[in-house]
Order: sequence, then C-alpha cells, then structure tokens
Amino acid sequence: MSPPNADLTALLLAGGRSRRFGTDKARAAVAGVPMLRRVYEAACALTPHVLLSVRADGDFYFDLVPPEVPRLLDPVPDAGPLAGLVAGLRTAQTPWLLALACDLPFLNEATLRGLLAARSPDFDAVVPVTPDGRRQPLCALYRVDVVRPVAEAWLAAGRHALQALLDRLSVTTLSVPDAPLRNVNTPGDLLAERVGPERHISGGRPPARD
Repeated sequence: MSPPNADLTALLLAGGRSRRFGTDKARAAVAGVPMLRRVYEAACALTPHVLLSVRADGDFYFDLVPPEVPRLLDPVPDAGPLAGLVAGLRTAQTPWLLALACDLPFLNEATLRGLLAARSPDFDAVVPVTPDGRRQPLCALYRVDVVRPVAEAWLAAGRHALQALLDRLSVTTLSVPDAPLRNVNTPGDLLAERVGPERHISGGRPPARD
C-alpha cells in the first residue's frame, strides 16, 4: 500500500439531522457495517489526519470512529454542510482537505486516489463529476489556505449552497463512475435487492448532509 498522504486531512461530515432518512443514517449499516464506519475506513486508507464533523446536540460516534479523532462543531448551527466544511478548513493543518459525506457507503480507494492525482497548484478544488453531469462537493478536495476565507465569507453572508461556493473557486473536475458516489437517502435504499456498489439506488441524490 502507498504511504499515507501527509499533506491531506480527511473531514467526515456526520452532523446532519437525517430528516429524509428518519433515523441517523450514519449508523445505518450496509453489508453489516455502519455507513460512517465505511467512510472512515476509506479515509484512513489515504491519510493519518482525520476529522469528524458532528452536531453539539447529536451523536459523537465514539463507537464508530476512535475517540482520538477530533470532533468538530459547526460554527453556525443548522447551516448545512458548508458549516462543517468551514470547521474542517479552520482546523486542518495540511494544505489539502478532503470533504466526505457520511452517506457514501460505496466509496473506494481508487476513486479517492484519482482525486488526489488530479491536484494541481493551479486549482483551488478538485471535484468529481458523475455521469449525470452533477458536481459532488461532498466528496471533493479543497486547498485549505485559499478556500477557507472564501467559505467563511460565504457562510457569514448566510449563503449555504455548496454548488454556488464552487462557482467562486478555481475548480478542476474529474469524471467518475456513478457507483462509488451513490448515497443513501431513505431506509428503502438499504433493501438488499436495491443496494450494491454496481446497482442503482432508487431515489439516489447527490450527497447531502440533510
């Protein structure tokens, strides 16, 4: 296995309220493993630097992610994933931050290493694009020193849309297959006959920390 990327911090976003799912989706199991744990293991294959974004009034997931992993609270409550991203950008001590939603149970190392290979001094972010043409900002790389002030200003202005934030950055995109970035939005998506790394998840939407 390649050595860890010392210039990379992975930020796991698990601070959503899972309103559409009905229960905490981070704890929902796929193939017997909670989704948050699956994403954590994918992150650990890349870097020793991992952060976990959680709600102050929510679960800190000490049984799924080791207690020594720093827990970050949103600087603005209920402001969506942008608040978690800002917390991660403020805390990271590395040049690059990899933001990962907790509901991406089919993430694989090949996809993530493809993002790492696309890094360049010429761009502020590396964002995967799925075959439907949608950018996926919650499985993306961000250059910390450049993106942090932009994201902080965006959050302070009360603007929470990540797609709009991307429009303010110099972004390079990477075409990726649909399967690794399929997320789970409802309990029905976890039915065995509808879930799998090579099968369509009915009702699947771009990753969102809802």
